[in-house]
Amino acid sequence: MATDSAPFAGLRSDVPPVRPRTPSPIRKVHELGANVPLPARDLDVNPANIDVIYAEDEEVFRETAIHELLKVGFVRKNIHEADNGIGALEHLAKLQMDGHCTMPLLVLLDVRMPGMDGRECALQIQELVKKRLLRREPFVVCISSIHRQVTVDEGKGNFQVVLPKPINTQFLDEAMELLRKWWTLGHGRQLAAWKVFDPAEIDIIAADTEPVCRLAASTAFTQAGVLADSVYEAEDEDELMDLLTEAQEGDRERPLVILLGTAAWAPSIREYVESAKHEQTRRRREPFVVCTSVDSDRIGGTQAVDMFHAFLPGRFGQNDVKWCLEFCRLWWQTRGDGPGEGDGDDDDHDDSGSEASGMSAGSMGSMGSMDGN
Repeated sequence: MATDSAPFAGLRSDVPPVRPRTPSPIRKVHELGANVPLPARDLDVNPANIDVIYAEDEEVFRETAIHELLKVGFVRKNIHEADNGIGALEHLAKLQMDGHCTMPLLVLLDVRMPGMDGRECALQIQELVKKRLLRREPFVVCISSIHRQVTVDEGKGNFQVVLPKPINTQFLDEAMELLRKWWTLGHGRQLAAWKVFDPAEIDIIAADTEPVCRLAASTAFTQAGVLADSVYEAEDEDELMDLLTEAQEGDRERPLVILLGTAAWAPSIREYVESAKHEQTRRRREPFVVCTSVDSDRIGGTQAVDMFHAFLPGRFGQNDVKWCLEFCRLWWQTRGDGPGEGDGDDDDHDDSGSEASGMSAGSMGSMGSMDGN
């Protein structure tokens, strides 16, 4: 099929953009290489000797947070400021060989920033960790006014700790205690970036009233690597919701994608997902919802845009599908827990995100890459 317009993102959630090229700080780390020996590790953690990278685009919040950092023992000259994720990555690259190399490296990120937001920056950091390219692996903390969304809706993603903005010394003391456990004992969250993303490991529900449209959508994604046995079809709204409910019992380490050709059914999906969040929890498998309607361009210009994660053009081709899968990967690897985590009841989503469990810093093997993004 020929493409008459480009695919575009919906507003169902904030997802990092699909970048056409690797950001320059990431290239600098790659140039440093993986063969530089690791520094010795000082287990006597002292805030006065900890290097801090703090990315926040609003100066008033940045200065307030720095004031609180100084109160708990951090030193001003060791705090490296940036106004977006790119700047944070620049500092990260520089501090691989500079600073207090025997002590932890702390990265504090706001979520919403221009150029590169905190979600993408945290994901880029974890991609470097997975490739074992960082001599100094950082402890990444989110500080945001939307901390509840990051904690409840997004399951903390690639942040070890999520703190509200503005922060105070109590929150910083809690974060420091978790940093010490992570640094000295290897205790921490398994982060979302470590989840496998492979088209052959995706489950799809193709939902449309028209059989030919369901077939076209499902065929396009099977041609991109999704297994035919993993595609299910729904011809009406009730069947769609039944399949979505049944999918909750499936493997939560497999992304669930809904190819929705009938936009009028989107509010039911939204209500199904949001009803769990009202109780401070999440569905076991939240779907990535793609609009595949032949009228997607018009729908994307209405209020329905916030019902979808992504929109494919009315006449989409394989390049559009590849974009959609990459966008889905960014969503998948910036949300929830890492592999093998979160099989319980998804509770303990407090304001600070202060529980820690199970992952040793730098202990897991390499997997996947950003594919040049």
